[in-house]
Amino acid sequence: MEKITTKGIKKLFSLTRTKIRLAKEAKTEYTKPKPLPLIKLLSGKDIDTVLQAEEYLDQLKEKIDYADNKSAAKTVFELMDIIEGVKYKFEPLEFMVNVDYEKLSEIEGKAKEKQMPVNLLLMTEKERGGLNLFVGYDQPKNTIFLSRVPTTLAYFINFAFNSKYFSDGLKLKNINVILGHRTLILNAVSFAIGDFGANSINETTK
Repeated sequence: MEKITTKGIKKLFSLTRTKIRLAKEAKTEYTKPKPLPLIKLLSGKDIDTVLQAEEYLDQLKEKIDYADNKSAAKTVFELMDIIEGVKYKFEPLEFMVNVDYEKLSEIEGKAKEKQMPVNLLLMTEKERGGLNLFVGYDQPKNTIFLSRVPTTLAYFINFAFNSKYFSDGLKLKNINVILGHRTLILNAVSFAIGDFGANSINETTK
């Protein structure tokens, strides 16, 4: 694993703790949804409350093995799940997920019909051929805006793990993840999606 990825995961831990603190300050008691779906799927744990999320965060920090890519990637997904699950009372709308289950089902249907992958564009400057979900600012044409922030990809990842077209068990397929801008957290998220099977493309090395 690259050093920047390790740093990105550590930054994601810090961001998760901040979001939990803000959730507690906003008097948020429960996660949304409950239980948190990726944690339930990947670890079999029921996380229903902010306090449970905080306790689980501590457990993740204790047991992560940065030398084990699968352990690290799984932790990234679970941290994303916590962030998205606790922030609903205080986060500005632009930093929330902009697509719902119906829209994701529509995207899946189009991808199946045309037998093409979905491109997850992480702050790229241009769209790619096919179906494009964009994260970031300065949205390119012919893309579907997911959110300003990459942790919202937790919604798509959960959808993908429950889709026969986008996954085979816990192995992602028919998904490209394109890293267009190199930040610590973007790098960690891109790494995790790629480690779980998506085709990973790094435009920042060009």
